[in-house]
Parts: sequence; C-alpha cells; structure tokens
Amino acid sequence: MPHPAPLPDGLVPPFSVAAARRLGVPEARLRRKDLSRPFHGVRSVDGDAADDGEASTVRRAIEYSQRMREEEFFSHVTAAILWGLPLPPQRMLTRNRGDAAMPRPLDVGVTLPARAGRARGIRGRSVSPHLAEVCTHPATGLRVSTPATVWAELAAELVLEDLVAVGDAAVREPMWEMDAAALASLADLDRALHAGRRLGIERLRAARPLVRARSRSRPETHLRLAVLHAGLPEPECNWPVLDGDRLLALLDLAYPAKGVCFEYEGEHHLRDAEQWARDIRRHEMLVERGWRIVRVTKDDLYLHRGELFTRIRLALAARY
Repeated sequence: MPHPAPLPDGLVPPFSVAAARRLGVPEARLRRKDLSRPFHGVRSVDGDAADDGEASTVRRAIEYSQRMREEEFFSHVTAAILWGLPLPPQRMLTRNRGDAAMPRPLDVGVTLPARAGRARGIRGRSVSPHLAEVCTHPATGLRVSTPATVWAELAAELVLEDLVAVGDAAVREPMWEMDAAALASLADLDRALHAGRRLGIERLRAARPLVRARSRSRPETHLRLAVLHAGLPEPECNWPVLDGDRLLALLDLAYPAKGVCFEYEGEHHLRDAEQWARDIRRHEMLVERGWRIVRVTKDDLYLHRGELFTRIRLALAARY
C-alpha cells in the first residue's frame, strides 16, 4: 500500500475535518489509518502507549478543542489537570461496564442557557453564568475555568483534605526565585466561594479557612490537616531557615518556637541517589542548627497515623 499523501503545510494533527476540507484535503486522505479519530470531526495521531493520567487528559483536551463551540470551556477535573492542580489519581479514571479502568471523560462546560455538549469521550456540564469564570489558559490557549473557579467546582467531587490541597496549590506563593507566580489569590477563592450556591457548598465553606499559601504539595497539606485533626497546634508551612539574609532551607512543617519540624519524605527521594545525598547533608545542617526533625513517609501519613502522632508529641515534649 502506498504511503499516505502528505498533509498541506500548516495542517498539523490534531485538526478539524472542516479545516482540512477548506484546505482541499480529500475525504479518502482523512480516512487513512495514519490518522486517528479521537472525536467526531477531529483527526489526530495515536498517542503514546504510556500516555495516561494527566498527559492523556491534556492531549485529549487539545484534540477536542478542534471542534469546540465558542461557548464551551474545560471545567472541573479536566481544568484542574490543565492548571496542574493536585488530584487523587483515581479522579483521573472511570470504570467501564466490565469494571476496567479507563481515562475519565473530559469535563466540558457551557453557561446557561446554552445546552451542554453530547459526544463520546466528554461529560457536558451546564453552569449558571454567575458561577462560571472562564479564561484562556496561558500555555495551551484553551478556554478553561479559572483556578479559583476550578477549586469551587471540585467541592462536589473531592473529600475535604483534597479540596484544601487544591486550594493550597492554587494560591501557592513563590518561595524560591525559580517558583512561578500563584495561580490565584485568597480573594479569588473567596469570590468563587461567595458566587452562589453550588454542589458541595458546605464542604467549600469548611475548606476555605484551612487553605494556606505556603504549602508545596498535596502530602504536606494532608499532613498539616492530620496534625490539626489530632488536636495538635497548627504548624507553620515551609518555615524558612536563614543564615543572615541567605535562605538555607524551607521546612515542610515546623513549630519554630519549639525547634521541631516535620519533613515529608516522598518516594522519589529514595530512588534518586543525588537527592538522597542532598537530603542527608540537609538533615545534618538542620540538626547542627538545633532542629529536632520528625521524618514522615507515605506509610506514616496514610497507614500509621497513631504512631506518627505519638512521635510528634514526644518530639514536642522533649523541647519543653
């Protein structure tokens, strides 16, 4: 079989069938097997076999954008992924009738009275205009709910600790020179909260006072909330350790007055030899400066919290 004819200059997958027709691409070329059909009226190329989770969502959103109506935008989980907001892994998947895991349909919103879209691979959502704040995503150019609106949209889908983690990530302030600016402000979250009643509004109201601007990861947020739930004082987030004006380290969570800090040890720290060596040097530097360090693993946080709280209380008692 001869190789497919090249596509016209400027027609790079993904593209709409309508755009291809305007450039004179024949129907037979659009049916060739080198082009996939992720959505009706769209042609693309097959994604990498390892293309799953966030990468799959971003790819499919870009593909679907080729046929989006002017009034449509990405919302909810899809928008959260586009903004890089942290979600539980299971929220990126759905189950088919055979209970096999599949990529979650894209969340595609419209503001009323427009009718939500209906197509394979999407979940159309109709939103009251006063609850929808939409912008253009700076990296992809896609129409998408603003980060603060996404936080509010997810109130019906996430448990409290994950909703707080999304809020923390949205308002995260730069702490190192290379850090990006915050996606939203606390005032933006307040505006989304008070825009009107929506699904999950009570959870949203409970989450807002718990949002902090200096949490750097979902596990850090979970650890802070777990400590609070155990009846312990709220620790400071990413407390700076200084040598004069020079920033030496940011402590994940800390009780500065007691000289006690918690450091969450992600699994990547164990797999990266250079990172592990840096962690050892950092640990020694903090001990030399008088800090008592409680090191926390994934199992400590999610499986053995009782033992973790005992260790924290002992560390605090040793500093009285």
